Amino acid sequence: MKTIYPLFTLLILIAAPGYSKLSVITTTTDLRNLVEEVGKENVSVEAIAKGTQDPHFIEAKPSFMVKASRADLVISVGMDLEIGWLPSIIQGARNPSIQHGKKGFLEVGLLVEPLEVPKGAVSRAEGDVHPFGNPHVTLDPIRAGEIAGKIAERLGELDPPHLVQYATHAKAFQTLMASRTKEWKQRVAKSGVKSAVTYHKTLTYFLDRFEIQNPAILEPKPGIPPTSSHILDVIRLIREKNISLVLVENFFDPTVTDKIKNDIPALRSKTVAVSVDGRPGVRTLGELYESLIQVIEGKE
Repeated sequence: MKTIYPLFTLLILIAAPGYSKLSVITTTTDLRNLVEEVGKENVSVEAIAKGTQDPHFIEAKPSFMVKASRADLVISVGMDLEIGWLPSIIQGARNPSIQHGKKGFLEVGLLVEPLEVPKGAVSRAEGDVHPFGNPHVTLDPIRAGEIAGKIAERLGELDPPHLVQYATHAKAFQTLMASRTKEWKQRVAKSGVKSAVTYHKTLTYFLDRFEIQNPAILEPKPGIPPTSSHILDVIRLIREKNISLVLVENFFDPTVTDKIKNDIPALRSKTVAVSVDGRPGVRTLGELYESLIQVIEGKE
């Protein structure tokens, strides 16, 4: 009996409901990191988009459908960020638990206050405009903390025995982000950077949180590649407003800034990661925000 009892106990534990880790699929690496922060050892999580990819444009591969077919929970940003590919993955997965409206599907973007919500009718003539607002919500550490709380609630619904743990981890992350944000704001203020040009509107939430204006975008319209005439307009605006920094998101072509730097040699232009795993050494949201702050300070 001494040899049989431990084995019998192990079999009971393995078969017990809730003992297995929750299987979570996220659309982005930022959301994956939030699940890691909240779920820790109680979850297994994978992201579909890589940190070096534009999350607007991901191929709906059959391998993603297979992974989603086995998932307990799929987490997306929503706000039409993944509209071009996620529905195909959900449909192909044939997993009733992760359909819209089920507990196994969670959109987090509209659970926090959106920015840049268009007024009136949205037309394709205005470019790739998102009718629900700018979807890049995880670039703000405070909103990321709020999203962590929403993820904790859903994980707790799916795995009640660990509900308190999820809530505790989310609260710890929120507290850390609030503390770090105060420090980062002080460093941004000390840097003297008041405005920056970006390629796309990916950094809207980050710049808004740290009170950095974004008066010009290298795209003439969202999703439309820069034109020569628009670049000339941007150069005029940079001179007029004395802007010292251009930030190019890592999945766009940085050579578009060559013309600007030829005209304004003192201008700083930097390609930056805007997602977890966007470059080596950026493995968490905290490291992502820190890397952006260091660019603003001129340390990178």
